[in-house]
Amino acid sequence: MISTTHYTGLLAGLLSSATVLAMSDKPEPLPDVDPVEGKIVRFIAIGDMGTGKDGQYKVAAAMEQVCAQRGCDFAIGLGDNIYESGADSTDDIQFEMKFEQPYQNLDFPFYMTLGNHDNSWLVGGDGLDNDKGDVQVEYHYKRDRLSNKWQMPARYYNFTAPKGDVEPLVEFFSLDSNPLAAVSDGDPEYWQLPYRDRQQRWLEVELQDSNAPWKIAFAHHAFISNGKHGNAGLYDGFPGAGVVYYKMLKNHVCDRVDVMIAGHDHDLQWLKPVDKCGKTFHIISGAGGKTRELKKPNNNPAYWQADNTLGFFYIEIEGDEFRGTAYTVDPSSGEVNAAFNQTLTRQ
Repeated sequence: MISTTHYTGLLAGLLSSATVLAMSDKPEPLPDVDPVEGKIVRFIAIGDMGTGKDGQYKVAAAMEQVCAQRGCDFAIGLGDNIYESGADSTDDIQFEMKFEQPYQNLDFPFYMTLGNHDNSWLVGGDGLDNDKGDVQVEYHYKRDRLSNKWQMPARYYNFTAPKGDVEPLVEFFSLDSNPLAAVSDGDPEYWQLPYRDRQQRWLEVELQDSNAPWKIAFAHHAFISNGKHGNAGLYDGFPGAGVVYYKMLKNHVCDRVDVMIAGHDHDLQWLKPVDKCGKTFHIISGAGGKTRELKKPNNNPAYWQADNTLGFFYIEIEGDEFRGTAYTVDPSSGEVNAAFNQTLTRQ
């Protein structure tokens, strides 16, 4: 298993203010190297899961089956971790009902990011109270929680795999999309342009220093999507919606990472690279607890996509190969099916 253990100097005030900005566990940078044979990283990408209802439990059971057969090092959680309106404190029973209990049989870390439902204010999913999302960062440090699976040391952070390797195979960058994709927060701490500038300065440094051959960004909101919410900059059909987030991704993520993995739309998509984002390809895995119809199936070119189903992606990275499997989970029976397999080679 891998963990985030190297922090910035802001940790001391976290439990009182929850204002930690970014963290990293990566080793000292070395010259870029080719992947070493024999290293392999296996993980699950799952989002929009935190309902505490039957669908989430069915997906968790399917994950148990797949991990027992294929092996799992960790999962990345793509936001909307606690429906419908996030958690009120680290003692909120929802952490137990919507995370600890559903995944109690999975013995590996979940590296989490925040979604709009985790930052709700007036209406579930409005994304207007980012202070509420800070509760989920604080839960990472809670001493008496039921397990140590929940990993969210800051609102945005990075980690490498395999753990502690001076020549890691993969570096992951967990981005905080909500303050940039939603309507601007009233709290000056989360005003869009200053918050964007802080996050992208951090990201620029970490990407530049990374010596991992594979680089993966993950967040709640997608850069492109064929689902209901659509593409950044035109979310939900509104011109300009998410444009601040779009510009950050286009200028600091696109063509800098190999893949961008997101949730938000409650479906499964493996999308092809698009000109405006260079070599980067895109995966949407937002069917961890809810289902939805694809509203714009031809919005972007796709290798494969599926709607009206629960599910997740299982990913293996070995050498220059990225091997992904989309698993669908029947919402009624819970039957799990390997619906799509594909191997891509690092460019």
